[in-house]
Amino acid sequence: MTTTTARVAAVVAKWCQADAADLTADTRLEDLDLDSLSRLEAALGLQREFGVAIDDTRMNDAETIADVVDIVETSPAKVADGS
Repeated sequence: MTTTTARVAAVVAKWCQADAADLTADTRLEDLDLDSLSRLEAALGLQREFGVAIDDTRMNDAETIADVVDIVETSPAKVADGS
């Protein structure tokens, strides 16, 4: 598992009460019972962890941990809001 995949798995695991060590790139988010609110919370956690802006629609369309890794790796850096 790549470092990015492990970090994504750790963030996602927090929102589905799973053990990050049990998650792989092929783990289906559906199997983790991530509802839309949990996906939003996970997206916020990923934004904090990686400093990127996660598109909610892309996150809701993700099917696997690998899909989430792709979202993280292709998302633009989050712009500071000045506060």
